[in-house]
Amino acid sequence: MNTKNKVSACPYIISDVCITVVYDNKPYSVHSSDKFRYDRTKDALLRGDWEAVYKTLDIISAIEDFSKGDISVVNGEVFYKGKERLHGVVVNKLLELLRAGLSDSTPLIKFISNLLQNPSKSSVDELYDFLSYKSLPIDADGYVIAYKGVMPDGYSCHGNKSTTVLQGTVDSAGRILNTVGATIEVERRSVDDNRNRGCSHGLHVGSWNYARSFGSKTLMVRFNPADAVSVPTDCHCQKLRVCKYEVLAEIDSETSDSYLDWEEDAGGSGEHRTVNPNKGWNNPRDSKGRFVKSVPIH
Repeated sequence: MNTKNKVSACPYIISDVCITVVYDNKPYSVHSSDKFRYDRTKDALLRGDWEAVYKTLDIISAIEDFSKGDISVVNGEVFYKGKERLHGVVVNKLLELLRAGLSDSTPLIKFISNLLQNPSKSSVDELYDFLSYKSLPIDADGYVIAYKGVMPDGYSCHGNKSTTVLQGTVDSAGRILNTVGATIEVERRSVDDNRNRGCSHGLHVGSWNYARSFGSKTLMVRFNPADAVSVPTDCHCQKLRVCKYEVLAEIDSETSDSYLDWEEDAGGSGEHRTVNPNKGWNNPRDSKGRFVKSVPIH
């Protein structure tokens, strides 16, 4: 939509589900599900601000305004600061935030900045796979919220004496203690970057369903995308090896189902569906979608 030389009133119609504006004999529509653009288009129309109308209807301008210029669209491709091409789950999340009507793009911009500080291209590409499985939350610092299963005493389920631990308490078996508030960190070279090896050395975190499939206690953690190393393929990209994470909280098993026993579809639409019993990797589940017994997964 090119409006540089012509900013004037055009025919339009507003309904509860859609706004359509006819410009240069072409109709441009925005649906109410795209709350960000719908609300701004409606407001601009009622104010008679035609320049704002055209700018809001133009998705490219909407993206650039939302990201305060950090994200641009060139020839149909999305770029961060004009250099790094974005795709997949990051673009989906961007559009999701726009449609939800959120005005603060800071967490997403910080996430992208953190992601691009990861020294490994393959790690970045694999992280897209992990995030595509579920729309895992991104916090204000651009970190990703994930989960981890541990033993009753808080130690990791498995240990590796050859791992170089930089932060964290280690027992004689090489297992690491996970307490709320702790930062756990190992040398990046101590983490297996081969995604084709499922059970291998490194710090493991994952989706809620993956984390609760083993261990006696489930923790909420967060990690910097720059610290992601590999996403093994053996669990449908539900687990991730990292070199550092922070322990945020212990999930209460008695109340966790009320807010965590839901899965978001991979498309990131925000629509939720209940967990399908017996869906997974040969792990039997009960009628609520919970694993009946744990299996020895590293």
